[in-house]
Amino acid sequence: MQGYESIFVVDPNVTEEDQQTLLEKLKKLASDNDGKVVNHTLWGRRKLAYPVKKRDYGIYHVLYMERSPAALKAMENVYRLDESVIKWQSVMVEDLDEEFNKFEKLRNEGSLAQSLTDR
Repeated sequence: MQGYESIFVVDPNVTEEDQQTLLEKLKKLASDNDGKVVNHTLWGRRKLAYPVKKRDYGIYHVLYMERSPAALKAMENVYRLDESVIKWQSVMVEDLDEEFNKFEKLRNEGSLAQSLTDR
């Protein structure tokens, strides 16, 4: 099934409760615009490649959602306006399940897993 992969980075000083509130807001926004968040992965706190809004670290979240351009546009408006979101990127993917499985495999076994254990 075709859809979107959306990665957003949250300010590392934001509490888990606030992150959960933001996530619920995004899921509700997607469903209100005929979309659905199929998978969510908390990638965790990671060092940024370069400082963003005077931050060296960020908390990464990865969302996979069914194809709904209206839902994606609404979510990106939230990313733009919410001060806790410091960076985001969304791309269209051909197969949601395949992309999610690739990401999970890379996260658990590949170079992403190694970079997490090297710290």
